[in-house]
Amino acid sequence: MTNSIGLDLHLDPGLPKQTEYRHFSKELLRKKVGRDKELTPYTSVDSKYRINPDLLAVYDFKKEPLLGKYQSVLIDRERGIILSKRGSKAHFYYFLKHKLISGLAFQKAIDQRLHYRRYHVISTEKRAYFSIHGYTDGCTDWVALHLMDDYQLSGSHAIKFSALKINDLDYSFTFDNCSRHIRSELTEGLRHNNLVFKVLQYHLEDTMGWSIYRLRGKEKSLLDKQEYFTPAPTIAFFTMQEVCADLKRQKYLWYGQTMAEYFQLNFLERDHQLIFHLSQRGDNIY
Repeated sequence: MTNSIGLDLHLDPGLPKQTEYRHFSKELLRKKVGRDKELTPYTSVDSKYRINPDLLAVYDFKKEPLLGKYQSVLIDRERGIILSKRGSKAHFYYFLKHKLISGLAFQKAIDQRLHYRRYHVISTEKRAYFSIHGYTDGCTDWVALHLMDDYQLSGSHAIKFSALKINDLDYSFTFDNCSRHIRSELTEGLRHNNLVFKVLQYHLEDTMGWSIYRLRGKEKSLLDKQEYFTPAPTIAFFTMQEVCADLKRQKYLWYGQTMAEYFQLNFLERDHQLIFHLSQRGDNIY
């Protein structure tokens, strides 16, 4: 059985075990994928791939498609090397729209409260995906911080991540053309995820009375290693309820602006805010 590029199709083959194929980079993928027969058992095509906990990294090739047609390569610890005709932005779109609480709005609300200028990380507390070039810039490379053990800078414009051991083997992922501020951007990303956990913890434990804890495996990932970042302080007013209320107000503001534009009316924010306030039910049990 072969796939669309004539490669043998193996279900969930895992990652290649040969030493020379355990250190991923765009250069290696360009030179080896579709050309080196040793990678054939580990390579497949799936343009409908969905972001999941086993995703290790995404290399975006939209500007120069791999083999002339593949816009991204996704590295999955169970499924191996996956070629896709869709760019990284398209793959993350479904995740952001259907799997992430409040989509990007919640993520950006935390960034803004922390006074971050760029958006680099998508945090879920148990998982965090770091965008090498900032996800608002369009298509970009990604790395799953919850599956990474360490990282090191290589020169001034490259970063190399070492993954948690997979079947007792070491794997690494190198990304080139990084910002010269990549270290501080990564630190901010780790702090962002830490704060997402604190928001959930504060809301569920203090507001709802439910106990939660962070699940950890035998090995700690970058998300758990506080020596790589200074944890953001627990801010009493920074609860899930506060953030969601802000998002709700913003949503109705966008709605009012859209309606005013549609009917070619002047948008009066003061009147809009009054109507929004009057439409809200009091926070009581009656």
